[in-house]
Amino acid sequence: MTITTTDPNRMADTLDVTILTHTGGEKGRYYGGRTISIRRDLGPINRRCTIAHELGHLALGHNPAATGWCQLRQEREAETWAARLLITPDKYREAESAHGPHAGAIASELEVTTHLVHVWREHHERKAA
Repeated sequence: MTITTTDPNRMADTLDVTILTHTGGEKGRYYGGRTISIRRDLGPINRRCTIAHELGHLALGHNPAATGWCQLRQEREAETWAARLLITPDKYREAESAHGPHAGAIASELEVTTHLVHVWREHHERKAA
């Protein structure tokens, strides 16, 4: 799958993904095929990151019925996919240069969650090693 945008909403439109909403429970859910659901009370940053995460499940061909270690592996893979989609090395460098290593400030600058900043760092530190 070729990615031509870093905007998860535009990507969902391009891929003809149906985005449903739900109340309570998990932030997002990939149902298989081209359907995801996002909790309706999420703010814009959490919504953006959750859509990217759920699109990661789609792009990676994950099985929504997976359980146990397989489900955990799929969650880590979707987190990494979302972090790589939403955080480019150049944008990360610019944010870190402006704010130092503070993950919260970098996340705010990049309009992502602090969790995704940590996931991105872990991926790039392993890759660099």
